[in-house]
Amino acid sequence: MTSFEDFPMIEVKKMNETEVRLFALLFNLLREPKGISFQKFRNIMPRFYKNEDIESDRKKLYRDLNQLKTLGFNIKVAQFGYQSEDYFPYYLEKESIDRTLKFTKEELEYLSRVLFATEPSQEGISLSQKLFSHHLDLIPKFAKQPKENIETEVTPDSSHTEKILQAIKDKRALTIQYGFEEKERTIEPYRLVRKNTTDFYLLAYDRGKKSLRRFILPKITVKKESKEEFHSNLKITKEDLNFHPLLLSKHPEIEIPIQIHPEYEDRWKLFLEGANFEKVENEYRVKTTNQNALFQFFVLSPEALVVTSEDWKKTFQSYTKHWEDLYQFV
Repeated sequence: MTSFEDFPMIEVKKMNETEVRLFALLFNLLREPKGISFQKFRNIMPRFYKNEDIESDRKKLYRDLNQLKTLGFNIKVAQFGYQSEDYFPYYLEKESIDRTLKFTKEELEYLSRVLFATEPSQEGISLSQKLFSHHLDLIPKFAKQPKENIETEVTPDSSHTEKILQAIKDKRALTIQYGFEEKERTIEPYRLVRKNTTDFYLLAYDRGKKSLRRFILPKITVKKESKEEFHSNLKITKEDLNFHPLLLSKHPEIEIPIQIHPEYEDRWKLFLEGANFEKVENEYRVKTTNQNALFQFFVLSPEALVVTSEDWKKTFQSYTKHWEDLYQFV
């Protein structure tokens, strides 16, 4: 029978300062899959990266990241178009797993006989082309090829964006169809706004609604370019350009008191950036017209919530219970 003597123990020793710093750096990268910027590292690891000499901290972080790379951790830098490298998040890239199905020659021969035992359907032909892409010699010679689809595909009109940009420049109204709505709208386009890196919105005055509206750019189809000048004379404010989900109008404005665990406070402040709130001592008083936007933060970080109102707590518990019930069917 095997005994402990057969496996010599590894000597345990206390980690030095560099090893502690590398472990803390690695665990923070593992905890934040979207990445952490240099400035954020300084905030969440002030013991190691918050000296008076910021350049010294930056060099130390580079050395530590390179040290982790030599240990086999694949660390990347995600550049999202910011002006300063301080905001480029460093992230840990997980190794991809090869999930490709692999067949033996005998298995492919059997599949080919099954697929072409009768006249194959269009789906069968498509499947066979994928299965035998590198083994075309295994497809039976008598297999009929599918008829070419002579119908021309309808390509989307890429000129809609150009028409919208021209209308913004000339201050001319447009008649559009939005999404699947049947009724056309007449709008006065003011400005294109980019949210995140890929989402574009159009700020425009809707003559039918008689108010400034936000339109998702790809859902706009320009039906008519008008020569009419704007009826409205609006000034775009910072509030109009703020796309924070807490500001979406879903219900009358309410104020929610929330206390956050200190370890999650930096992340919480980033989440609230652009929202309407004030901090009184240890309590954040968040004013919102879309309280559901808070759910996502606390679903991902439930330990961050320390104290809140009983009403909002019940609302949040009801939300999580609803999703828990839905997952019972998955």
